[in-house]
Amino acid sequence: MKYFEERLSTEQFVRIHRSFIANVSHIKKLEPYSKDSYIAVLDNGVKLSVSNTGYKALKDILSF
Repeated sequence: MKYFEERLSTEQFVRIHRSFIANVSHIKKLEPYSKDSYIAVLDNGVKLSVSNTGYKALKDILSF
């Protein structure tokens, strides 16, 4: 993952979990999943887990 993270644009892609790097232009919304955890819903309906660090990064980029 680190290989891709270093090569992708930080303005368009963000690491939201240790297993996921997401294109922010395809994130439709963030849903609470449980206490202190979230799910990112993509525009195609796919749901991805978001870590606490990933959530903070998304808030900074998307202004949620």
